[in-house]
Amino acid sequence: MQRYLIAFLSITTLLVWTRAEDKAQVVHDCFVGANDLLDKSAPTFEQFAVKANPPSTPAKLDLESNPIARTYRTVLRNGMRQGANFAGHYRVVVWGCGASCAQFAVVNLANGRVITANGIEGISGVHFSANGFLPHTDSEYWGFRFMKDSRLLVLVGAVNEDESNEGAFYYVLGNEQLRLLHKTPASRSTCKDEKE
Repeated sequence: MQRYLIAFLSITTLLVWTRAEDKAQVVHDCFVGANDLLDKSAPTFEQFAVKANPPSTPAKLDLESNPIARTYRTVLRNGMRQGANFAGHYRVVVWGCGASCAQFAVVNLANGRVITANGIEGISGVHFSANGFLPHTDSEYWGFRFMKDSRLLVLVGAVNEDESNEGAFYYVLGNEQLRLLHKTPASRSTCKDEKE
């Protein structure tokens, strides 16, 4: 009798475990694609065109210009050596803060001042597959779009890893500040089911 009870309990446990595992294997995941960020009212790089006029030698990094300048001085100096890649004589410097997280600063190569966007500690791209969004830019970084001859900087992802605040964020550089000009919230229409 005890053998039958043990066999019955083993089979029942196996069936319950198998059903629970089948339900757990299907994952509904939504990725933000390039089409999810299209916005006809968004500003364009051409609207903020500037002449590229990089200095022949970058200025010394101004460690007092921004609180992060001293903390990230090595990565900022290394970026400055690579020359201008944004808004004529500026360099967008990007460094990692996790597997799909990036932090950044803009450095004025003419005076060494470091500029950051207020309230932005990092940009995350966990659920983003938007490499085709604004593809013809001078940026080599996944969450950033910018041009050498434009003051427009576009961040693509979740601000500060907050999925409730994700999309494309359009900043314009002026008076040594990055000012948020426009935001296109992510629509997340590119969804698929996956088995884990």
